[in-house]
Amino acid sequence: MSFRLLSIASGIAFASSPCIWGEVLISQYYEGSSFNKWIELSNTDEVAVSLDGFVLTRWANASTENWKQDGASPSGRDFLDGLSIPANGYLLLGNTSAVLPSYAGADVSTNATPNFNGDDSVVLYDTSKGALGSISAIADAVSFTDSGNEGANRSFYRISNAVGYDLNVGSTVLDFPGVWGEKSNADVDAASQEDPWYLQNFEETATESLSITLNPESIPENGGPGIVEVTVTRSGATDSPLSLSLASSDTSEATIPVPDREIPAGWQSVTFPALIDAVDDQIEDGTQEVVISVSATGFSSGSVVLNVTDDNDLSPVVITEILADVPPGAAGDANSDGDTDSGDDEFVEILNKSGASLDISNWSLHDGAEQRHIFPEGTILPEGCSIVVFGGGFVDNLGGSSIFQVVSTIRLGLNNAGDTVSIYDALGELVDSVTYGAEGGNDQSLVRDPDSPGGFEQHGSVAGGGGSLFSPGTRTDGSDFCPPLGELTFSLSASSMNENGGTISALLRRTGGIDDPLDVVIQITDETEALADVGSRATFQAGESSLTFSINAQDDIAEDGNQPVQIRAVAPGYSSASASFQVEDDGDGPFTILVLNEFLSDPPNPDGDANRDGTLDFSQDEFIEFLNVSEEDFDLSDYEIHDGVGLRHVFSPGTLLAAGRAIVVFGGGEPAGSFGGSLVQTASSGILGLNNGGDTISLRTPGGGSTLLEVTYDGSVLDQSMSRDPDGSGTFVAHSASNGGGDSFFSPGTRVNGGDFDGAVEIGVIDITSFAVDVNRQEIILDVAGMTPGEEYCFDVSLDLAFTNPWFPFELLTTDTGTEVAPGIFRFVVSDPFISQESSQYYRVRKP
Repeated sequence: MSFRLLSIASGIAFASSPCIWGEVLISQYYEGSSFNKWIELSNTDEVAVSLDGFVLTRWANASTENWKQDGASPSGRDFLDGLSIPANGYLLLGNTSAVLPSYAGADVSTNATPNFNGDDSVVLYDTSKGALGSISAIADAVSFTDSGNEGANRSFYRISNAVGYDLNVGSTVLDFPGVWGEKSNADVDAASQEDPWYLQNFEETATESLSITLNPESIPENGGPGIVEVTVTRSGATDSPLSLSLASSDTSEATIPVPDREIPAGWQSVTFPALIDAVDDQIEDGTQEVVISVSATGFSSGSVVLNVTDDNDLSPVVITEILADVPPGAAGDANSDGDTDSGDDEFVEILNKSGASLDISNWSLHDGAEQRHIFPEGTILPEGCSIVVFGGGFVDNLGGSSIFQVVSTIRLGLNNAGDTVSIYDALGELVDSVTYGAEGGNDQSLVRDPDSPGGFEQHGSVAGGGGSLFSPGTRTDGSDFCPPLGELTFSLSASSMNENGGTISALLRRTGGIDDPLDVVIQITDETEALADVGSRATFQAGESSLTFSINAQDDIAEDGNQPVQIRAVAPGYSSASASFQVEDDGDGPFTILVLNEFLSDPPNPDGDANRDGTLDFSQDEFIEFLNVSEEDFDLSDYEIHDGVGLRHVFSPGTLLAAGRAIVVFGGGEPAGSFGGSLVQTASSGILGLNNGGDTISLRTPGGGSTLLEVTYDGSVLDQSMSRDPDGSGTFVAHSASNGGGDSFFSPGTRVNGGDFDGAVEIGVIDITSFAVDVNRQEIILDVAGMTPGEEYCFDVSLDLAFTNPWFPFELLTTDTGTEVAPGIFRFVVSDPFISQESSQYYRVRKP
């Protein structure tokens, strides 16, 4: 084990930097790729230190230096109460998804502070010395600037415990070379414990520890109070008393009424009789493992498992599956509504094991202490059947014997890192409850193995599940819990058809009772290839056991060969029907109407404001440009842009790209300007996500079924776009190397030389011809030229041209709401009550 030497002598050359003795410091900063972010704290004292009152904070982007102003508020914060650092030891905070360095073990996993980029400062506060955000409370800081991005992809480690920051605007960690050493992330990843840049944690540096034993180690839940005695032993010196804190991981099973205890001076261990109380929970939950832990400042904590056995309670229902952490992308669409949503696709599955049909009307589902769902009147759960409650969305596309409902409040709110899910009957009595921990946050559900009454496992590892991530309403193998009301089956007249005019007749049958009508949802997996002539729903009339409809091929423009398609029929309570067929291509050639003409994956710093909204943003200023090289207009409505991760943009309805015209899609922001008369949109997903190190960009047909264009780049060109040379037909080159590109790094919406494309549309100019402020009346008076009658214009305000304060849409202007004071010039009087409150404000007029 090594301890980093923080030499006072190494800071002598900096007379303005006072030395910090016996303090908590930030001792290492690591900003790596993806989620690999770490902050190491050190205790330079000879005795352990409590971190009660300490707060670690992150200051992001344009606010990265705001901590130098008294009373500012951080972007992220981690309260460190209850934690400690051993004498001359360390505490390591890491992002919850960090994987490098592989040896690093986080004492605290969090996405609040260790979620920084290279332009985000990190500041440690001691609130015993002042309020959070006050200069007097600053304990230490690692400082960077927004434009400099000095911390990107590197690690800084302390070589002195002198002060390594100041409050001067623009100062950074690089201004303190006698305090901070620098290493590459690769060096830190390969470090050994003897290296000063090795990331240390509490356990590796704590020299003393606690151990704990229980008597007995297993208790019945109806055992009552004081049923367990606890013995705690400490290592090391015994000359001083030691304050202890004991805790139970599940207070619904076992509690510790007096958790704060002490080992007296001179004692190595102490036994606390009758310390733990059993809790009789009245629900059928088998044997529960409860972790009893003990901690003390500067000591490695101790823990032991207490088994609490059930006293033969019987519950009429049991929670069988919980999805808290919805998998990303299409794989996470648990409610089958066609959209993956981290809230809507959460679900809880409940099984009736009472032996009879059960009326659960007005029962309630809780998350923690909060009521999330009330089962509506008339909710009858048949014997052996399940009911599933989703966080939102639509459940019409789910079939089988299960009942599906959507939460009656805003959301289920299941916490990925751990939560308690409980069912209460109509009288408010607890019927069943499940508590889970961090295992709930792995992009899959937790499910009983077997479904009832076993313990919970991650769905992907359960035998018989086939690696699936969840199974709402069915057993893990996809089979129904209880017999369905009937079965739906398909018969198709053919197994394939040509996309040019082909059709297949579909015969859908039902079994079971036919006395009542039955609505059926019809699903086709790729509607760019085929559609049912009945649309998305069909109905069996009373007395009908079969119905017939046509499946019609859709002639697309993609050269896509034979495409497999599946049709499904789904109805509540019935086993679903499915059948497969192929749609044969009719000889479409390569797609040549559009070309991907330019893209920017790595906006340069500081001149990368490609969308011209006044703010450089490495995500929002990414862009992709398509050019129509044909002689006909092309309707891009509902077509999609994908990258290697997935769907990034869906072109809005009415996106008609004229011949010779370009369209530019930015990652976000508020694009301002004409962009050469090209169409301009921002990513519908909120991000383009183009990887600097290489990625694939594709244009796909609506629904994403067929790829029309695809470009793969290797990331060798950075700080500028890649553009075709010449525009529209050439190969991709770095923009500055293109013919006519000059010294420019990108040209969204125009040729590389800044000229308009052939199909560019002339963009009108809006001009503020006169501007005045009446402070007393708190009014803005402006005259505007270039407005088109009948169209709306936004009047925006910002405190600093959107440098830190974004543009705010203040008023909508039209020629009807203004007064024409000269031909084509309209005067507007806008009330602004903030005029007298701000030292300066900026205004603009734009099209929405």
